[in-house]
Amino acid sequence: MFSMKTAKKNNLLLPMLAFCSFLVGFDAIATVPLLPAISASTDMPLESGGLLYACYAAAYAVTAPLMGYLSDRWSRKGVLLIGLALFGASTALVGTGETFAALILFRILTGIGAGMVEPAVYAIAGDHYTYEERGRAMGVITAALIASSIVGVPVAGAVGEASSWNWTFWTIAILILLALAGASAAIPKRRQDRTDHGPGRAAPVGSPFRPVFANRSVFFSLLGSLLYFGALQGMFALAGVYYFTFYGFGSGETGLLLMAAGAASVAGSLLGGKWADRRRKSGVVAAASLAAGVFVFLLGLATFNLWVSILLHVLWAAFYAAGHAAFTSLVSELDPNARGTVLSFNSSAMYIGAGAASGLAAALLRAADFWSVGLLCGAANALVAVIVLTAIRERRTAGGSLR
Repeated sequence: MFSMKTAKKNNLLLPMLAFCSFLVGFDAIATVPLLPAISASTDMPLESGGLLYACYAAAYAVTAPLMGYLSDRWSRKGVLLIGLALFGASTALVGTGETFAALILFRILTGIGAGMVEPAVYAIAGDHYTYEERGRAMGVITAALIASSIVGVPVAGAVGEASSWNWTFWTIAILILLALAGASAAIPKRRQDRTDHGPGRAAPVGSPFRPVFANRSVFFSLLGSLLYFGALQGMFALAGVYYFTFYGFGSGETGLLLMAAGAASVAGSLLGGKWADRRRKSGVVAAASLAAGVFVFLLGLATFNLWVSILLHVLWAAFYAAGHAAFTSLVSELDPNARGTVLSFNSSAMYIGAGAASGLAAALLRAADFWSVGLLCGAANALVAVIVLTAIRERRTAGGSLR
C-alpha cells in the first residue's frame, strides 16, 4: 500500500513526464525561427541551417536504441536523469556557440541527451500505469510533445527578438534544469514494472536487438511506426509550399494555420488515448490511420478551396494524433520486459520514417503534384492499418481478455 508521500509523488509523475516530452519537442524545433539570427552572428551559412536539426535527429536516432536497452538493464530513472543533465548542459552550450562547427557539435550532444530522455519517458509511463490507464498516459505525453510544436516556434522567436537567439537556448536550459529537479522528486526510486502478466523481470542478457527482431509483433510495429510517422511528415514538411502555392499564404498565415492544426492534434491525442483504454488498441490505431489517410489524400486533391483545405488539414491532424497516442500505448505493452528497448527503437523508426518521407515527398512534388504526395501518405496510412490488424498480436490483460 502506498504512503501519502508516495501517492503525492505519483500524482506528479504524469505531469513531469509530459513536461520532459514537451521540452524535447520544444528544443528540437527551436532553431527554426532563429536561423537568420544565428547565421548573422556566426559563420553558419543560412542555407545550411537545416543541418542543425538534421544532426540533432541523427544523434537521437542512433542513441535511443542503446539507451533504451540500458534502461531495461539498469534504471529508467537513472537514464532519464542523466539524459536530462546532458540535454540541459548541451542546450546551454548551443547558446554559447560562435562557430558553425561548435553549433553542430553542441546540437549532436543535445540529440544524444534527447535520445536518452524521450524513450525513458514513455517506458516509465508504461511501467507505472496499468493496461487500462496506459492509453490515457501515453495520450497526455504525446499531447505535450505536439503542444511543443504549437508554442515552440512562436515562443522561441519571441524570446530571440526580445533579447537574442542565445537566450532562447539558455531559457530552455533553465526549464530543463527544473524538469531534472522535478523528475528526480516525482519518479519513485524503485522501478514498478506493471506488466499485464505479473511482476516484471529484468531484460534478458544478450543483444539489445533481440527483443526487436525475435518478436514478430514488435518488428511489425516498428515498421508500422516508420510508415505512420512518414505519412505525417511527407505532407507536413510541404505545408508551407502547399499554402503558398495555392492560396498565397506567407509564413505568418501558415504559422497560424499550423497552430490551429496543432490544437486539433492535442485534442485528438487526448481522445485517442482514452479510446485506446476503452477499446482494442489495435482497432483504434487502424481506424484512426485509415481516417487520417483519407483526409491527407483528399487534402492533396482539394486545392480549389481554402476552407475545404483547412477543414481537411485539421481533421487529418486530429485523427493522426489520436492514432499516434493509441499506437504508442500498443507498442509499449508488446514486450513489457524489454519496454525501454522497444520504445527506443520505436522512436528511431519514427525519425527514420520522417526523414525518408520528407525526401521522397519532395521528389514526388517535383515530378508530379500534391495529389501524388497525398496519395503516397494515404497509402502509407492504409498499409499501417493492415499491419496493425494482421501482423501485430495485441497483449491480453491480466484477466485474460483482449481489449
